[in-house]
Amino acid sequence: MPIKERERPSEALREAEASLVEALRNLETNFERKLEEVLNALLEEIRRIRELLSKFEISEDAVVAFVQTVSELLGGKPLSVKDAQRAGILAAAGTSWENEVGPLVSSADVRQLLGDVSRQRVDELLRARRLIGLRDRAGRRQFPLFQFADGQPIDALIAAYWIVADGAANDWTAASWCVAPDAALEGNSPVQWAKARKDPKRLLNVARQDAARLAQ
Repeated sequence: MPIKERERPSEALREAEASLVEALRNLETNFERKLEEVLNALLEEIRRIRELLSKFEISEDAVVAFVQTVSELLGGKPLSVKDAQRAGILAAAGTSWENEVGPLVSSADVRQLLGDVSRQRVDELLRARRLIGLRDRAGRRQFPLFQFADGQPIDALIAAYWIVADGAANDWTAASWCVAPDAALEGNSPVQWAKARKDPKRLLNVARQDAARLAQ
């Protein structure tokens, strides 16, 4: 076989190799250009988000925690804009109520506070109206911390709360009543009155009067 004929496959391979190298160079260049565009767009979006967070005084950690929590609750399903808005509204509503009535604790916290009692015991106290338990929009039970003194429920305050709750629009309104100053209690809130160990009968009478007014 002539030498030139034997060299043809090698030449073809060299040409193919050269074409492949050129194609890879072009691909690398295009990839780097595209990557740079994506990174610039991402950095711009991050800058815009940080400006919004700064404007509304929201920490980045709070946003990350919010997104992670919502994602976990959705079980990996995509989060739509509408769902994100609804979750934000619910979170804001919960925060507003907590700002109104003070710190809220879970059933597990109450169990520990009462001396590691059982969940059934907490349920019994709720049914007997010897505890204040509030349902949030997600259906979770939360307990206002104001109802405890030295780790024990304040009986007079809780009794007054339930009187008002029977006439109020909802349990949260009754909880708000507990922390609001009342002229009939010398300007004290029911919580302040009860924690100062002032006349419990007067507190209950004021609760009845306010409950009657709320029921109208």
